[in-house]
Amino acid sequence: MNSRFGKIQYSWYFISCIVWVLIMSAQWISFVKPIWYEETSVLVLDILIAAAAAEVVLPFRRWLKWGVKIAAVVLIHYWVLQNFNVLASDGPLLPVGIIRFISQVEPYIWFSLPAWGLFELAIRLSDYRGFILLFTGMNILAFAILDSFTSYYLWPQVAWTVFAGLSWLVCFHFRKYQMKYPQGWRHLRLYPFRVVTNIVIIFCCILLLGISMPEVSPLLTDPYSAWQNIQGNKYEKQDEPESKPQDSASGYSRDDSKLGGGFNFDFSTVMTVTSPKRTYWRGETRSFYTGTGWLSPSNPDDQRYQFGQNVGVNGPGSELGRKVKTERVEQTFVMAGKRTYPVLFGAYSISKINLLKEEERQKGPDAVWNWRDEFMAWNGFGLTQKHDGYPTTYKVVSQMPIIPLEKLSKASYDSLYQGANLAKYTQLNPEFPDRVKQLAKKVTAEGKTPYEKMVLLQDYLKVNFNYTNTPDLSLKKHDDLVEGFLFDIKEGYCDYFSTSMVVMARSIGIPARWVKGFSSGHQNIEGPEHMNREPEGPYTVTNADAHSWAEVYFGEDYGWVTFEATPGFDLPLNVSEDKPAVAPVKPEVSPPVKKTPEPASKQEDSSSYIGWLAAALGTAIVIAAGYLAWKYRNALYYTLLRLRKGRELTSGEKIITETNRWLGHIRKWGFGREAHETLREVITRWKQDAPMLEASFNELLAQFEKAKYSPEQVNDQDWRKIQSMLQDITRTIKKIYS
Repeated sequence: MNSRFGKIQYSWYFISCIVWVLIMSAQWISFVKPIWYEETSVLVLDILIAAAAAEVVLPFRRWLKWGVKIAAVVLIHYWVLQNFNVLASDGPLLPVGIIRFISQVEPYIWFSLPAWGLFELAIRLSDYRGFILLFTGMNILAFAILDSFTSYYLWPQVAWTVFAGLSWLVCFHFRKYQMKYPQGWRHLRLYPFRVVTNIVIIFCCILLLGISMPEVSPLLTDPYSAWQNIQGNKYEKQDEPESKPQDSASGYSRDDSKLGGGFNFDFSTVMTVTSPKRTYWRGETRSFYTGTGWLSPSNPDDQRYQFGQNVGVNGPGSELGRKVKTERVEQTFVMAGKRTYPVLFGAYSISKINLLKEEERQKGPDAVWNWRDEFMAWNGFGLTQKHDGYPTTYKVVSQMPIIPLEKLSKASYDSLYQGANLAKYTQLNPEFPDRVKQLAKKVTAEGKTPYEKMVLLQDYLKVNFNYTNTPDLSLKKHDDLVEGFLFDIKEGYCDYFSTSMVVMARSIGIPARWVKGFSSGHQNIEGPEHMNREPEGPYTVTNADAHSWAEVYFGEDYGWVTFEATPGFDLPLNVSEDKPAVAPVKPEVSPPVKKTPEPASKQEDSSSYIGWLAAALGTAIVIAAGYLAWKYRNALYYTLLRLRKGRELTSGEKIITETNRWLGHIRKWGFGREAHETLREVITRWKQDAPMLEASFNELLAQFEKAKYSPEQVNDQDWRKIQSMLQDITRTIKKIYS
């Protein structure tokens, strides 16, 4: 195998194999991205890219190249895990730092090293057609099984894998042809456009056949479905992937880049909170909207937090508000179990945190204060749930703002935001749907101030959309999360409502951010004698209380104010005793009528999409066929002539036919032929008008008369010579007389 592989090292085929294997690997990374932690996906992808680059770029001996690869893998582990705050950045480098690095990197190498090893194996077996077929087939089969028997939609991954596999086989075929027929390969390289065009046409035909195949119900039930039916599983697989039953459970999310879907309620206890005030237990915020979810904040100025000290406030984005009074509220959090979280929770706004267990305090500072978005990130951000060190008991001191609603409701846009830099909290992706913005304008049209507009928007979402943990995602037609919720699904849970609130506020120029954490939880009341009493004791918070909401920024005067747009949730807003001068205005926008779509609507939409795609592919094929017909028009002409005569034309007949066709063709440049003239007579006349073509005309006349009158045999070489001669004469005539 080594000798065979040595022949393809650094060749175009070897580089193409690396590309196809990378494309297939990227499909698996995209599949596991919602499952893995973000640093794991980044780590695996960076290692594969580095390994591919080393193979292509480094002209070293094999042992030296492997040394560079190993060093790169170690550095990538260190760099990625350092950026994701997995590795401690302080402490001595040697030898304690190396020991710490090895111990902390251990969970990740079980993902990165097998992926790297499989990549190296694939590119080294790329000169075996059987391996290419086996490798591609196993990938397609694995994606198909996961798509069929889980809630994941993996047909895009299947399509890309099929494309990469077919392209890999095409490259293998050409490489084999190059090795076996080097002369033919050198000739083939002279026509790259023709070769690529044929490959594209074949791929288009395969794709067109694939999307045009009718859906056929299975004749037999597969074993998995039969077993599920025996077990009493009543779920039925729908046509669309989003309608599959949801396997996830409620809880604090770690990846917010792709929101949506559904979940089952998990009522296991997360923590108990002792607090004199009922509020939401805030975790962290997001400010960058992608169209499908929210990305994690990146702030190089985050401060390492020393427990027991007041947090630092260094920017206008984190001020509570100059005209807002605050109330000091202490909360005690007791975590249940050993589950860890990327943040420490607390009521808005945290000013101090104390660890209550001595052994946890002695471990040193393990938290980072994000002063721009006001949350406390735990040092184990993004680590697995088995990470040690997350505090089990801690006390939070918060300065809760007392919102002066009367003054806030009268504050105009200019008075709140004059000269403020709001770009971070009004960001929207470039493809943001315009009709969401138009709906936000319509809903908030009667609001005169930013606060009134936000009240209108909050009430609109609460009144006109239904809460459910299992939305019917088969209704979704648009990629954007908010557009799909507002116009297609029209039902959902907190992530749908809170994201819509934030995004719609931004679309009309009001800064807002997305917040997640836990709702208040519940206080237990034991015994019937306590039924008429107010609840007492700590708040019990479960995974079912995981929640998200919106915060809107009202300038340096009033800071961030919380809004709750999800039906059924009631956020206790800490307000001053003064009543607002303006009562909330109810939206007059007609509520959307939720219509149950006809059963065929989804199929019609799918058929429309397939119809457009089929039309585009059909047009491409027609254009390509027309081009090929024009390019090979002479061959088609003689094919039709042969069919008409019922036999193959002789070389002499081809010369006579081609000459007569040519005579009709050059008539447009003034070289006409009268009906009574022979070829000798017309060429004699033409030589007087175009003496520079005399030699070519004489040669043409000699070949024509030889084919028509001479008993001498005319061969295929003479026919090819006449074709070339007529093309040269035509080019010369065009050049002179055009």
